[in-house]
Amino acid sequence: MDKKVPWNELNSRLKRFRAEMDRRNPGWEMAAIFGKVNLYYFTGTMQDGVLLIRPEEDAVFWVRRSLERAAEESLFGDIRPMRSYRDAAAGMGGLPDKIFFETELVTIGVLERFRKHFGFKSTGSLDHCLGMVR
Repeated sequence: MDKKVPWNELNSRLKRFRAEMDRRNPGWEMAAIFGKVNLYYFTGTMQDGVLLIRPEEDAVFWVRRSLERAAEESLFGDIRPMRSYRDAAAGMGGLPDKIFFETELVTIGVLERFRKHFGFKSTGSLDHCLGMVR
C-alpha cells in the first residue's frame, strides 16, 4: 500500500515550524530547506530541490528533478519545477537580505550557488527550530 503524508499533517508541520521561527527569530523572512529528511517531513517527498518557506505565504517546493514523481508521492500544495536556483529566485520575488538554512547540512558550494541567484547578505541557522518541530 502506498500511503502519502496527509495534507493536513503537512500543513500542521509548517504551521508549527513558522511558530517556532517566529518565537526564536522574530522578523524572519525566508527559510530554505535542502535536506532529504527535512524535505520529506514538510513535503512528503524526498525529491531533489529546495523548500522555501515565508512567514505569511504558502511554502513552495522547487524540484530540480522529477516533478512528476514529486507530485505522485506528495500532497504538498505548491510544487514547481526548476532547472537552477535562478528559476526559484525569479519565482519567489521580493527576496530578503537574510535567509535561514540547515547549517549542519548545507555545504558551502550549495550555499554559494544559492546566494548567486538569491543575493542574500547574511544567513541564519534553522537547525534548532527544525529539531523542536520534529
